Amino acid sequence: MQSQSQSRWFVSVLAGLLIFLTLLSGYFLLPERLARHFLERLSQESGVEILPVRADYSLLSRELILKDSDLYLLPGLKISADEVRVRIPLSKLTSSDPLQLSSLYFQSPFVNVDLDLLGSSGAAESSSLQEYLATVVKYFELGKGGLFLSRSGAQPLAASLAYQSMRIQTGDRGELRLTVDGLPEKGDWAFQGQFDLNTGELNGEFDVWSVPLATIQAAFPNSQFDHWEQVTVSGNQSFFWSPRQSVSMEGSLVLQQGVVSFSEDQKFRWDELELLGFSLSDGHVSVVKGSLNGADVLLSEQALALLPEQLKVFSELELRRLNLFTHPDQWQSSQGKPELGNLNGQLGHNGESGLTLKGTAYALQTLPVAVDAELHADGHGKARFNLREVDLGSVSKQKRVVAGYDLADSTMNAVMQLFWGAGERHAKGRLTFTRFKARPDNDSAIDWNLSLIQAAMTDKKGRIIVPVAERKLSDEPLPSALVNLLQDSVKVSLKRVTDEPFQYLGRVSGSQEPLVEAIDYVPGRALLCSESEQTVHQWTNVLNRRPALDLSFQGLASIKADKPGLARAELDADLLELYSTLLKKESESVAGIPLQTREQLIEQMYLRIHNRRLPEIGEETQQQRVVRAESWLVDHWPVKPESLQNLAEERAETIKNCLLEAGVDSSRLHIEPAQVVDEQARMHFKLLY
Repeated sequence: MQSQSQSRWFVSVLAGLLIFLTLLSGYFLLPERLARHFLERLSQESGVEILPVRADYSLLSRELILKDSDLYLLPGLKISADEVRVRIPLSKLTSSDPLQLSSLYFQSPFVNVDLDLLGSSGAAESSSLQEYLATVVKYFELGKGGLFLSRSGAQPLAASLAYQSMRIQTGDRGELRLTVDGLPEKGDWAFQGQFDLNTGELNGEFDVWSVPLATIQAAFPNSQFDHWEQVTVSGNQSFFWSPRQSVSMEGSLVLQQGVVSFSEDQKFRWDELELLGFSLSDGHVSVVKGSLNGADVLLSEQALALLPEQLKVFSELELRRLNLFTHPDQWQSSQGKPELGNLNGQLGHNGESGLTLKGTAYALQTLPVAVDAELHADGHGKARFNLREVDLGSVSKQKRVVAGYDLADSTMNAVMQLFWGAGERHAKGRLTFTRFKARPDNDSAIDWNLSLIQAAMTDKKGRIIVPVAERKLSDEPLPSALVNLLQDSVKVSLKRVTDEPFQYLGRVSGSQEPLVEAIDYVPGRALLCSESEQTVHQWTNVLNRRPALDLSFQGLASIKADKPGLARAELDADLLELYSTLLKKESESVAGIPLQTREQLIEQMYLRIHNRRLPEIGEETQQQRVVRAESWLVDHWPVKPESLQNLAEERAETIKNCLLEAGVDSSRLHIEPAQVVDEQARMHFKLLY
């Protein structure tokens, strides 16, 4: 009995052990079989070629798990993942209906896209994936991973992009709606768009909040970022790509904290570069309007020639707070001083190969200047600089001292034109002092006649204008070269006024000849000679254009030169009075004496003085004898003592009237007492200031 009980116990234990082993083997072997079963059905129903290294099925979570798998979705589109999880209920084991995938997740996926194959007609026709996704898979998610874009053939990498997550929702017409979030440690960005399985086209919107240069360079290894050293990108871009055309993008971008170095003499760094209307199409970039803020720019003359080509993508570029350097040592130094500082303006295009710049800036850190420039691709260019109301007291002493005179109390405007090309720079212009004060700075000051300079150069508007003749500039920095040119021009002009005032005033009058001081009259009369009439006209021009100048002159009459003329005038007056008496008329009403009557009257006067008739000398005619008699009468005719003095005064009055009629104020005319002299009575103008 006991033996039977032991036998039954043994059989029971053995049976239990067998059942346990059976269940245990089923637990370990069934998931693998289920995984193979579901994997085959999934591949057949979807048309996707799945090459997993290991497949498993979790009885607890009801998930098909693929390890280290490659999913060939379409020709040109493959997803490789460390793990793929697909939720498939066991109830679908015996069902003939397509598997309903309630959850699809890719862990550490890498999406590989061959741009030459994806979207081709063969890809669209060779796969039933579109129908499967539309009817079975409504949503799936890819975890943290990467996107790799390449080309056929040697498979060169076109782009690679790491992302945090990718969520995909399927549509009824073969479209995949994508939501992609960027990897935080690589940059803050997101993409929302749609991929069309029928055409292979991808379109959507990129929102970029902050992506550093390193991420961009890693994503696009073959792009032209060799010259870029630093930048952070943000913006919004609409995106489109299809197999039949290259990428196109439109929207706005902001490049912050950028540094670009093209060469040792062409570098850019900026706080912000805003690109409005940014467009990328067929490999060509264009920008409707750019705005460059807080920039330092290093440009040599050779590098200037490259700008038209480099900036041709901009229809318009606004500049704000830009500092322009032309020497690398100034650019590299934290204390470097720009040639033009705080430039605000507008860059535009002048034809197909030129740029224009209009704006305002500061020269020498303190001088406000307006800039109008043109730049051509052949390296030639020109610029116009306009400085207004510059207080020279704000300029360093080295730059405001001219020929030993300190102009600290002066205020000036300047208009300069700069030309460059073929390795040379030339400049010319005009310097205008609205207030001019000069004081000797040291013993080396040149002997200038400052009072004469002030009076002779100050125009009706109170300005002193100094022309700046065209000159080739030296190779020193542009501000220093221009300052030296201005200093030399002031020195030359002011010294010329001191040394050759009448040469300078001649040009003021409109003539290229020196202004003449001497005035000549018709002998015995208060009438100007023709040459002196022109001289007086020039003097009126000078006085009208130089209100700080006064004029002094003196009426003169010469006993030697003017007495014969006066004698003839008095003889003519006596003859007219005698003729009037014979006519019994007032002399004022008699227009003149007939020639024959005049000869008779001369003969009568000669007869009265000599008590004899005209001598008959040789074969002389009566008319010749009358001429000789008249000459004798003129030489011996008595001149009234006051006539010469009156003539001198009348001559001074003639000059005065000419100047007054030309608009010269009488207070500026200083007439010295008239005087009779023995020798030549040539009058001279004298400047007063």
